[in-house]
Amino acid sequence: MPPFDLWLSGRDDIFTWWFGPGIGCKDSRVIPTVAANGSPAFGQYKPSESGEGHEPWALQVLELSGGGIAELTFFLDTATLFPLFGLPLRLDS
Repeated sequence: MPPFDLWLSGRDDIFTWWFGPGIGCKDSRVIPTVAANGSPAFGQYKPSESGEGHEPWALQVLELSGGGIAELTFFLDTATLFPLFGLPLRLDS
């Protein structure tokens, strides 16, 4: 999905990404918000590069099926989306 050329399929791919190239998201905070088109949604905040608080990274939308997560979609336009979902544009430490 733009701007990243990335497709992960399955638990092993996700963990390989999280503990490899995606390690910059370590210690992120995830805040539940209102549903997005009927699906659970969360605001993800990555640690700030300054070390002070957390900056918005993505709106995560989960598609559920068969009692589990079937799909994760990340929307990166946080300046537009976070206010629409009632999420703050920064989390203090």
